[in-house]
Amino acid sequence: MGPKQKTQKRPPWTDEKGTPMCPPLPDSDQPIRALVLSSVYPSARQPRHGLFVEERIRHLAELARIRVVSPVAWQKSLGNGFRTQEERQGIQIHHPRFWYLPRFRKEWDGALMARSVRSTVQRLAQEEPIDLIDAHFVWPEGFAALRLGQELGVPVCVTLRGTLEWLAEDPARKDKMAQVVREADQLIAVSEPLAQRALELGADASRVTVVTNGVDLKRFQLRSKEQARKSLGLKTDAQWVVSVGHLSERKGFQDLIGIMGHLLATHPNTNLCIVGGGGAEGDNTEQLKSQAQEAGVADNVHFLGPRSPEDVARALAAADVFALASRYEGCPNVLLEALASGRPVVASNVGEIPRLVTQAGGLVYGRANDRDALLRGLREALDTKWDPHGIRASVVQRTWNRTAQEVLEIWSRALHHATAKKS
Repeated sequence: MGPKQKTQKRPPWTDEKGTPMCPPLPDSDQPIRALVLSSVYPSARQPRHGLFVEERIRHLAELARIRVVSPVAWQKSLGNGFRTQEERQGIQIHHPRFWYLPRFRKEWDGALMARSVRSTVQRLAQEEPIDLIDAHFVWPEGFAALRLGQELGVPVCVTLRGTLEWLAEDPARKDKMAQVVREADQLIAVSEPLAQRALELGADASRVTVVTNGVDLKRFQLRSKEQARKSLGLKTDAQWVVSVGHLSERKGFQDLIGIMGHLLATHPNTNLCIVGGGGAEGDNTEQLKSQAQEAGVADNVHFLGPRSPEDVARALAAADVFALASRYEGCPNVLLEALASGRPVVASNVGEIPRLVTQAGGLVYGRANDRDALLRGLREALDTKWDPHGIRASVVQRTWNRTAQEVLEIWSRALHHATAKKS
């Protein structure tokens, strides 16, 4: 991989005490006015959809002027309660309908998204100028942002997330995704492997910066296991392996259930708690429940369903070990949240996970689908005496404030480069 881009530890738009302030536009006293484009964003209808995107944007909104355009798939916008505009955390969220062909011609999605949101973006630009477009995900948002940025004459920053890995395997989309990483003014990779993938697709190393996700240290902190278990109705005298995420095949819950019988043979007091429900990638809840029943471990596998962030914090606090068996990831927030809760993790070797998990924080067990390695990792983690304070210390510097400041510096860099091109 090319040289990693360095970011300033303290941006020039902090005061003498280090307090963040809005960075001015080039040759201006005005803060950056950014338009965020992401179909993955919480809403009144889906309050837990894309919380990791909202967290970054919420903290950026303290440093810059932010408006969000979050397209909604047309078939999901037909029922009652659909809002074309709402406000969350003091930020305007606009929901134009995303018109596309389900399951067919997926290489058209980028252009179709640009067409679907164009009128909304033009209206917002008329209300207040847009200085920069901040797109989350290379496809289709990144492609749409490139077209919109060209029309508005503003730079485009694109964040690379875990979906890049499998979407780029599709020949119909790969060439257009490569175009995005080549032409975007700045690329923000949430993991080192994603940065490497961008380079393989043709990105210029000077425009790629790794900025990991952050963690809410106030919500996810050291708590009593016993109290957390009582609050969720979990047995207090058992060993608990907890896993959290959308119940899709990619998250690997089937592997955790698949090794439960073997784990119980050596650790008979162990239970698995799964927190989450269906998401954009599907919902295999019923298949997982059937798998547990057929394997004879249903009494030891507990499905809590989708929960609020506060309940997720309780579930992590209730854990003896947090497990993440994902097939691919960028920078999984829930792993950072488990570490902030002082709980050891056993996780697959994908995305940013190896760099997040230190010896103080858990074990990386190998290939995502290696059930034998997952089993060995869980047995070792359950038998190890861990230091919760040491585990939490490994992530205390990874705050959302730091993430926001690093992203803001990249935005400012894109704007300065754009100004230099025009001069």
